[in-house]
Amino acid sequence: MMPAEPVRTTSPGVAAALRHALGWLVAGNAVGLWLAILQLKPGLAVGDWTYGRWVPVHLNVQLFGWTSLPLVAWLLHRYEVDRSKAAGWAGTAVWSWTTALAVGALWWLDGRTSGKIFLDWRDGSLWGLVAAMSVLWLVLAAACRERAPGWNTLRKRWSWAGLAILATVPFSMIYAASPRVYPPVDPTTGGPTGASLLGSTLIVITLMMLLPRAGAARGEGRAGWGTWTYLANCWLVFGAAEWIGGTHHQLHQIGAMALLLPWAWLIPWDWAGFEWPEGSRVWRAGLFLWWGLLVVSGVTMYLPGLLDRIKFTHGLVAHSHLAMAGFTTAFCGLVVVALGGKAMGGARSVAAWHLAVLGMIVVLALMGLAEGGSYDWMLETPWWRKAGLHFRACCGAVMLAASVVWWNNLRKI
Repeated sequence: MMPAEPVRTTSPGVAAALRHALGWLVAGNAVGLWLAILQLKPGLAVGDWTYGRWVPVHLNVQLFGWTSLPLVAWLLHRYEVDRSKAAGWAGTAVWSWTTALAVGALWWLDGRTSGKIFLDWRDGSLWGLVAAMSVLWLVLAAACRERAPGWNTLRKRWSWAGLAILATVPFSMIYAASPRVYPPVDPTTGGPTGASLLGSTLIVITLMMLLPRAGAARGEGRAGWGTWTYLANCWLVFGAAEWIGGTHHQLHQIGAMALLLPWAWLIPWDWAGFEWPEGSRVWRAGLFLWWGLLVVSGVTMYLPGLLDRIKFTHGLVAHSHLAMAGFTTAFCGLVVVALGGKAMGGARSVAAWHLAVLGMIVVLALMGLAEGGSYDWMLETPWWRKAGLHFRACCGAVMLAASVVWWNNLRKI
């Protein structure tokens, strides 16, 4: 795929998607801070809006708001929507997405959820999200039909293939959100298998391989046929291991997870072949740090013994924050800089975010190890757990403040 020129000026549709993304990051962080406070003072809950009602709001706002809308902006840019007659509908697509997420939040606070983590969409909220996805697809398709004659053959093929894949997403969401459907489960932990974890991570890896080649940087990556063949083989292993199933005590499931280890080096190595936009270095450095920690810790934590100790503790919460607050935020920050043409914030706010995330992860991981060693903490409130929860709330406050700074800097683009 030929690399596209990085964005010099931000088009209205892309700018709207980036502003909404940062707005949802602020909202998600505010809910996260409120959850940290409720862990310390459960009595502060208002009516039925208890900790359990707020959790899906926090998780889904971060995934479908902060994480998804930068990708929506990426698609609007890639399909040149603002250069087409569909430009006036770009804002409609963005607002449709935000409206669906707002409706979803009300649904979850009302207790209406599918019961599936990150797939809590149900009934009206589900159809609202499907409608938003459909509006976005129609806008992209209209722009592609108009703009494609001016593209080279390879870009045309990739663009139409991309639309074909995107057309399956609403149907996949309806299927995946159904309480009657569930992927293979490791019966010894009640959680996902190694193959499931491999598959979800391969989606992220594929996006990272495509990002610089689809408009975020100049030049050509270092990945050759060997890297792309390895990626294809990883997908084949995922399909086979997912079909077989199994537990984290079986070699084929552990081996499936181990296939992720080379990617901790392959992604930075490939990206070094590109020339990135100004202001992106701080986000790439953070991304590579979090990515390496995420891959190595994820494979290590899946091993027998360690997973059995931390599976129902704050240890997994720490890993979730490593994935979302650390890696995903760095990835989305890079997308915002590449598409927005300016940095989200200065060095202080970025450093404050990463230090707060790192501190939170370390403390939650230590809490998880202590919780897995003895269950006495369920009967009493040890000092170390109180201190850890207070520290978590302080880190959440720092992260909220940093996200407000970023949103304020981007809202005028």
